[in-house]
Amino acid sequence: MQESNIPLTNLPKWFVLVVKTKREKQVAEILERHGFEIYCPVKKEIRQWSDRKKVIEVPVFQNYLFVRLKESDRDTVFITSHIKKYLYWLGKAAIVRDVEIAVIKEWMTNDNICNIKPSHLQKGKLITIEKGAFKDKEAVIQEVRKNELKLVLNGLGIVLLAKIRDVA
Repeated sequence: MQESNIPLTNLPKWFVLVVKTKREKQVAEILERHGFEIYCPVKKEIRQWSDRKKVIEVPVFQNYLFVRLKESDRDTVFITSHIKKYLYWLGKAAIVRDVEIAVIKEWMTNDNICNIKPSHLQKGKLITIEKGAFKDKEAVIQEVRKNELKLVLNGLGIVLLAKIRDVA
C-alpha cells in the first residue's frame, strides 16, 4: 500500500464558527451559496403569537455553525459581518471529527435521545444515555428545564438540548 503525500493539515476538517445571535441559518445560506460545506442542525418548535401558533425551525446550537474546509482556507469564510470568529479549544481552533458530525446528524433524525428517570435529573450529575444515536455516551447535566435537558457530552466537547419524552 502506498502512503499518501498529502499533509494532514491539507485535508478538510469540521471547524466551529461563532456567529451573531439569530443569524445561524442566514450565515449558513450565505456560505453555502459561496460553495462552503456547512452543517447547521435545526429543530422544529411551536411558537405562540397572540393570534396564532406557528412551527418554526431554530438552530440546535445557538450561535454556532459547522464548516468543513482545509485549515489553510479558514480565513476565506469571513465574507459576512455576521461571523464573529472560530471557536477555540485549548488555544487552537476547535476541530469536530467526522464521526462526531455523523453522530449529531443521526441524533437529529431520532426523537428518542435518551431514557432517563426524573429522579436522576439533577444539575452536575453524570449520566449514561441509554437510547438513540448517543447510546452509551456519558453526559453531564448542565441544566434541567421543563421538557428538556441541557447536556454536555463527554469526549465530544459539545452541549446539546435534549427533549425528554415519555419519561417514567
